[in-house]
Amino acid sequence: MPKPFDATTKFLVELNPTDWLHLLGLPLGPTRISETDLSTVSTAADRLVVVEASPPYALLVEFQGNTDPEFESRLLEYTVLAKNRLGMPVYPVVILLRSFTGQDKLRGRHRMLGPDQELLLDFRYRVLRIWQMPPEVFLAGGLAILPLATIARTRRSELVRILDRIEERLEVEAAPARADLLRTATFILMGIKFDKILVEKLMSRNVLELSSTYQAMQQEARAAGLAEGRSEGLAEGRSEGLTEGRAEATRSLILRIGGRRLGMPTPEQVSWLEGIADPEVLDSIVDRLLEAETWDELQSP
Repeated sequence: MPKPFDATTKFLVELNPTDWLHLLGLPLGPTRISETDLSTVSTAADRLVVVEASPPYALLVEFQGNTDPEFESRLLEYTVLAKNRLGMPVYPVVILLRSFTGQDKLRGRHRMLGPDQELLLDFRYRVLRIWQMPPEVFLAGGLAILPLATIARTRRSELVRILDRIEERLEVEAAPARADLLRTATFILMGIKFDKILVEKLMSRNVLELSSTYQAMQQEARAAGLAEGRSEGLAEGRSEGLTEGRAEATRSLILRIGGRRLGMPTPEQVSWLEGIADPEVLDSIVDRLLEAETWDELQSP
């Protein structure tokens, strides 16, 4: 799977693991992302969530979007290694993001027979085929699974309606920075199922709406400033508000377009961006967006 998809799905799991527990119908409890490092032994999964339920267990989430003949064997290896390192049961879940050649062979069971046909190994895992699930499942779920609504059993003609419903929830339930990251994740995942031209068109529509809203807010603030401009304190406050509004709008554009081109930013990179208040500095970052290849490069003028 292309790197941007991988970074996006990892971000969604880490954003709120409990949303995924609800989706899977698993026992709830306090969660944490496991820091267990198995990369030196296995390159299978890296989304391992420890759930302090009773009894505790670990949720292993693997996203798959392309053919991989060795996938089941690597998933088994990672599950066993994780169990040994954590000392608790590991529940493996495979989430198929799209239909691909060989996906029908992933049936949630990997068996190994001996030379006498005796069953030596019976490894079970759970499989979710996102494209077979109704989008309402994700639209009604937690914010961390909301972007998956666009690649569920969603027809091309339904995309605008789905995006509008996603936007309605983000405006009400998410802080601005988190909402922008989820919008970016939504458009990145859309590229799994729909052609690039359509995704770019819908993304442009989304960005233009943001720009139009911002321009309308500016005009309203200017009008209010003229009407009440006799007070120097009010005028100064209006000016500060405009500067802050422009900075916030520019940060939103950077997160959306940067996430699309460079993959999802890390929490540290989001904090770096949120710490920049000067609109001119943010404008210079926008100018570098088309040339930078990574978020690290974008941070270095």
